[in-house]
Amino acid sequence: MSGPTVSAVVTAHDRRAFLAEAVASALAAGSDEVVVVRNFSGPIAGAEGRYRDVPCPAEETGAKEAAGVEAATGEVVAFLDDDDLWDPTKVARVRELFGADPTLAYYCHDQAPVDRAGAPVEARHQEWARTDPGRFASWDGRNVRALFREIWPGNNSSTVVRRSWALGWTGALREAGWAADRFWVTAALLDRKPMRLEATPFTRLRLHDENMSQTRGATPQEFRRRHATQSARFARSFRTLARLAAERAGATSPLARHFAKSAAGFAFFADLENGVRPRSAALVALRRGPGWEDPAVPETALAAIVSPGLARRLLFRSNLRRWQLG
Repeated sequence: MSGPTVSAVVTAHDRRAFLAEAVASALAAGSDEVVVVRNFSGPIAGAEGRYRDVPCPAEETGAKEAAGVEAATGEVVAFLDDDDLWDPTKVARVRELFGADPTLAYYCHDQAPVDRAGAPVEARHQEWARTDPGRFASWDGRNVRALFREIWPGNNSSTVVRRSWALGWTGALREAGWAADRFWVTAALLDRKPMRLEATPFTRLRLHDENMSQTRGATPQEFRRRHATQSARFARSFRTLARLAAERAGATSPLARHFAKSAAGFAFFADLENGVRPRSAALVALRRGPGWEDPAVPETALAAIVSPGLARRLLFRSNLRRWQLG
């Protein structure tokens, strides 16, 4: 083995069904250590004595990843959600890249979707349909919307960071909460650190009813409740990212403006689903133009002015289409 040491940080909250498979995949890939950050205890079958437990009651991904970075001992930290899997060659590639460039701070690669049983599946996600990490080399550094919608393959289980650099960001990561994957790429951009995006799918991203948007397995009423909760969470997280970008790069910087607009879009969705003056929220969204970072916001806002109930039904149906498998 050559190259830097690699710590796998596996994060889990309440969910136990897939954890043993995730840890086994991190071990099989050749991780120097596996750190499991979770809010529950108990042995992990097949991995006894081969991982370290880090208790963390916080539900937010950011808090769990921050605890993992602080507890890890490897030179490089690679994150893995409890329900995903790594390709056996992933850690070798991480060592190769981070060993070849001692200044490399951030690496993110593509994912291959699998179903609950781990079998390959066709997924109709618009994100995968048009994301091309190969375009990062020619990205202009200003069109943040294009970066996140067309280039960046982001996912927590595909994110790798150099620990010495990441340690300086763990406090802010805890504030970012649920947007941990976007946090790391944003931190690297703000620090102007060397980054690498790659199209090779070294992660198998498990798609199942417990993690696929808020739609699969949900009635329209359940979707409304889940979507309201998630939208409020991401509104808070994106406000934090907007603030961090404004502090580091200025309030009018592309990153700050992007996250401010995205936060406003999520806030509109939360108000709509919660029935908090939805028509007024729609008018604010359209006036301020937050939704142009996500076409669903202006479309839904226009519908909400006519009928909030119609807007909610359209949101539910569009999410069903977006997250369809097969």
